[in-house]
Amino acid sequence: MQETIPRRATTTSVVRLDGVRKHFRRADRTLAAAVDGVSLEVAPAEILVLLGPSGCGKTTLLRSIAGLERPDAGLVEIGGRAVFDPARGLDVPPERRGLSMMFQSYALWPHMSVFDNVAYPLLSRRGGRPGRDEVAARVGEALELVGIPELARQHPGEMSGGQQQRVALARALVAGDGLILFDEPLSNVDAKVRERLRVELLAMQRRLGFAAVYVTHDQTEAMELASRIAVMREGRVEQLAPPREIYDRPATRYVAGFVGIANEIPGEVVEVSGDRAVLRAPFGALTGVAGPGLRPGAAGVAVWRPEHGRMSEGEPDGANRWRARRRISMFAGPHLEHHLDGEGLACRLWSDGSEGEAEEVWVSVTPERLRMLPA
Repeated sequence: MQETIPRRATTTSVVRLDGVRKHFRRADRTLAAAVDGVSLEVAPAEILVLLGPSGCGKTTLLRSIAGLERPDAGLVEIGGRAVFDPARGLDVPPERRGLSMMFQSYALWPHMSVFDNVAYPLLSRRGGRPGRDEVAARVGEALELVGIPELARQHPGEMSGGQQQRVALARALVAGDGLILFDEPLSNVDAKVRERLRVELLAMQRRLGFAAVYVTHDQTEAMELASRIAVMREGRVEQLAPPREIYDRPATRYVAGFVGIANEIPGEVVEVSGDRAVLRAPFGALTGVAGPGLRPGAAGVAVWRPEHGRMSEGEPDGANRWRARRRISMFAGPHLEHHLDGEGLACRLWSDGSEGEAEEVWVSVTPERLRMLPA
């Protein structure tokens, strides 16, 4: 089949936000910042994931891009064209912003067939509606891409949740505008289906080359899908970086704790030299990689991941070692997970089990794997 869903081929940012703010009024009439001065860009063929807990502002930011929320301030550009600019009195309606959206609730018409649901964005456009043959071709290709061409004449009520999710994705694809916004689209399907749909979604995105802004609170989903992740907290972006950087080099204590499992050792920063820092911990000095904003004399925290620690019965060589007591060890598939107490600190450590079964052990972390951050 000839590909009829258009690709986006441009070097211009698909989305650009500059200082976007949105406030809501609380019950006591005070204002709360749902989005607090967010600036970012989305590149062509990129999946930017907005990751954070409920209430952090990620969905409000997505709706501001779509035109479903009107920001209080800031600039929104899509495809190099301003669609919201209060200084110019500009607020382009959602249907003219050149994007499509996939919702958490599917938003399928129950009285319409799958074919008609998928075709709806094409047939409801103002002006320039495609002909019948083009509609059939684009809908047919979209259904092939999501793997449900045989369901074209069925209705949403006759399908499983996973099948309905694919219909919603097909409908977003046929718009062919090069930008799709996803509002937690996989949250209503079971874990196994969710895993499969993530793989299929990423494969289709890479084939078709559309850009996406994807909202989720699921860290695994963010890590697997994202070109870059914007970790959000209280309306602000704490860190914007590729998944590996978010995980290995978190910019703040909040990011370290929200993405993955983070062990923390509190202390006082005693030295910062280039990319190295020394922290005075309760059991002695620790050396690690300095994060942003670290200052000598200030409170700091040394952060490390469970897979980056080492446990041994004998005292190891090198820096960054302390005594601990093994509380419990549990089988966790590819590794053992150990819960340890030592020097007044609790931590989790993963191993292959080769370190023996002693209750009293040593824990060590190399300086390259210890991240020093402001407390």
